[in-house]
Amino acid sequence: MISQLNHWIEIGGTAVDAVLVLRVLQLRLHRTYLFITLFCVLGLFFDGIMLWLGSESREFARVFVYSRFLYTFVFPAAAYDVWDEAKVQVARIRKSAAFRLLSSLVLAAVLGLIILSVAGGEEASQNAVFSTFGIILWAASSTASLAFLWSMHRIARAQKIELPRNTSVWLLFFQLTFAAEVVSCFLVIINQQFNTFVSTTIDVSLGLYGAFITLWCVWKLRPLPSDLSAPENASL
Repeated sequence: MISQLNHWIEIGGTAVDAVLVLRVLQLRLHRTYLFITLFCVLGLFFDGIMLWLGSESREFARVFVYSRFLYTFVFPAAAYDVWDEAKVQVARIRKSAAFRLLSSLVLAAVLGLIILSVAGGEEASQNAVFSTFGIILWAASSTASLAFLWSMHRIARAQKIELPRNTSVWLLFFQLTFAAEVVSCFLVIINQQFNTFVSTTIDVSLGLYGAFITLWCVWKLRPLPSDLSAPENASL
């Protein structure tokens, strides 16, 4: 019963992700938020693959691991993109925060490579080592991106910087999204401690959570201010 419920939530989540992509394109936000648009499109793409292959299949498990390597770059880029409507006001603090974000990812990559070199001699564990490397990068990328957004938000509030509406919406959306990614990463690590019912229940909860915050984001997004969209429209 709960497995069937999870399947329908996966279908619903895919539909909600499609609505988000359409909303971004409708409002022409892709002109300013390039990497956020890429994040939305990739979410829809991998959701489609999940429905096609099945979330419990070995084939999708491989796709999932490969996607974590891709998201290692997409997560920080999307987090950096959040501030593009306010880039003039936050230029200085964004630059210093981005350096810390990049440093965290480099350290995580070095740690992952050390693990690969230590365990690389055992052929039987190659897939496990590769997956572990992906999880390390996934955890580091999610955590570092969340820390970047939180740090930027804290400094912006301290300096009383007024954020554009879409910046505030994307900020909260990605903070909640990256927090869920961190939780998901932890659950993947300890997944063997749970039985099938508990694992499926967790998947259902995360699916509902993701669908809710995505619908909220779709509802709150607004067109770009005329002073941002005018130069781009004039060049067409």
